[in-house]
Formats: sequence, C-alpha cells, structure tokens
Amino acid sequence: DADVGEASFSATGGSIAAKTGDLLYITNTKCALSFSGVSFSRANDTFLRIEGNSSSRGWGTEGANGGTVAMTADAQTFDGNILVDSISSLSLSMKNGSAYTGAINPDGAAGTVDVAMDASSTWTLTADSYVSSFTGDTARVVANGYHLYVAGQAVI
Repeated sequence: DADVGEASFSATGGSIAAKTGDLLYITNTKCALSFSGVSFSRANDTFLRIEGNSSSRGWGTEGANGGTVAMTADAQTFDGNILVDSISSLSLSMKNGSAYTGAINPDGAAGTVDVAMDASSTWTLTADSYVSSFTGDTARVVANGYHLYVAGQAVI
C-alpha cells in the first residue's frame, strides 16, 4: 500500500517465519500488532523494524514516512532486536508472563519507544537498549551485562 494508512494484525498460537530479511517491517503506516503464544522464526537478528524508507517504491515521502506501532505481547515469548528510527514510534506492552530476549535500538536512541511490562513479564537484554519511557519493575529486566537507558539515563 503506497498510501498512509492503518493496519492491524493479531495472531494467537501457530507460527510466523521469515525466510529472508526482518521478521516484521513497518513503514509509512500506523499499525496495531497483537501476539499470544506464537512461535517465531527469524531469518536475521531483527524481530521488528519500524522506519521510514527512501520512497523509491512510492511508499510515502522520504523523511516523513515512518511507522507508528502499538504492539501487545500477551503470554508471548519473542526474541531479536527491535529497531525504531527517528521518524517512527513504538508502544510495546508485555503482559501475562511474556518474555522478550533482545535489544531495542542498540545503536542508540532514535524514535519514541514506550515500553510497559506487567509484574509477570521479563526482558533479557542482549545489548544496551534505549527507550523513551519504561513502565514496570526494572528488577524484571535481566541486564546480562548490558544497560537499559530510559530518556537518556541509565536505569540498569
């Protein structure tokens, strides 16, 4: 779709596999994602990439065609990097024992990233991670020798 729009995708159970590239790539749209009990298979180290594009294929205007994603992980295990560029945003909610192993924007802060974890969910870092806001108990974040930066400040 070359026009700005809204999309949604929800999966409960089953599996999603990428044979090449990132598992999920969102550009030039607003998107709601919801996963529960899904088995993921990545082709590279990126679970989710949210970013603008060169517009060479007609997807919006370069510099203004980022993505906006609201993702809910409900009793979901997932891993891999999450990358959000400076013109994009992510609201990530983890609940009901969700477990994420990975890094968010390991190369440094970029777009707006809000992470919320309930008391039963965990995040295990695989690199330094940079988010705009974090709601939850940082004791549920396993540092693994890395740091979590919230609004530029190391909290772990």
